Amino acid sequence: MYFSVADVTVSPVLLILWSIVTGYVFSSVGAAGGILGGIGHISIFGIKNANIVKPMNQILTTVSPVISSPMYIREKRLVIQVSIALAVGGIVGALLGSWLSHSFLSDMGSYKPFFGLVTYIVAARLWYELTPGFRNGQAKVKEATKTFEAKVKELKASGRMSEIKNIGVNFIESGLGNNKFTFAGQTFEYKTVVPFLAGFVVAIISSSMGVGGGFLLVPFISSFMGFPMYIVAGTVALSILITSLASIANYMQLGSTVDYNMLAFELVGIVIGSYLGPKLSKHVKAIYLKGLLAVILTYSGTQYVFGKLIFQLTGFKM
Repeated sequence: MYFSVADVTVSPVLLILWSIVTGYVFSSVGAAGGILGGIGHISIFGIKNANIVKPMNQILTTVSPVISSPMYIREKRLVIQVSIALAVGGIVGALLGSWLSHSFLSDMGSYKPFFGLVTYIVAARLWYELTPGFRNGQAKVKEATKTFEAKVKELKASGRMSEIKNIGVNFIESGLGNNKFTFAGQTFEYKTVVPFLAGFVVAIISSSMGVGGGFLLVPFISSFMGFPMYIVAGTVALSILITSLASIANYMQLGSTVDYNMLAFELVGIVIGSYLGPKLSKHVKAIYLKGLLAVILTYSGTQYVFGKLIFQLTGFKM
């Protein structure tokens, strides 16, 4: 099927299938949804205009949280206060980042290597998180994860999955300064200014690429702030919904366009994948999904950064 705005011919089935994968990964891990969307738009579907790719990527990352966030909220697997702090800082960063990108990364020749470099960074981070040293170094997170997984197994066996919220996020202290909450029997603390500043900085980078920013926020919240992955995905996704809307609006105001006919098929897949993510992520270990995602991103990053050089040296086209 030919899509005139994007100027590409793509099977609607392929659009839906890749979007299911994108929605599932983003709603499960809280990261790489925009990057996977970008890989699809650039490499699989063949869009050549960078300022079409960027807002279309971000539209996909806004739909997934709309589907997944209510499910995470019901199960109390989302730290709403952190999402709000990230989003407030992110709105300012998103406006700045989208303006910089529209002005200085408007052609695919300059955008693609930059996109590939960041994809490499995300892949490197995922590989690091798969190492025993990283996983063994987070005792509190490991204990909370172990408790949560055991409880899910127990509730599933007894048909009482609706009770999962009983071990979810419960705040002890909340405000503009110090915050404290419990999850799966463990207590976690943070200062509001930390996610606020992270949201601002990450939004500049992510909006300039036309992605959500979960690739930076997820490792920041899981590693630096020390939150378990079972509450990171929902927390990040909700904040990305808000910052992505700000970025998309600015891209459109600056003159970017999107192919709504193509998006219609992609959104079907995103909705399906985003619904499956929270449902299945309770039963699928995050390490397996991270491993597969690391492989995909490593290959894609190599293609965007070194693909032309590899072809010149070997004749092999990635």
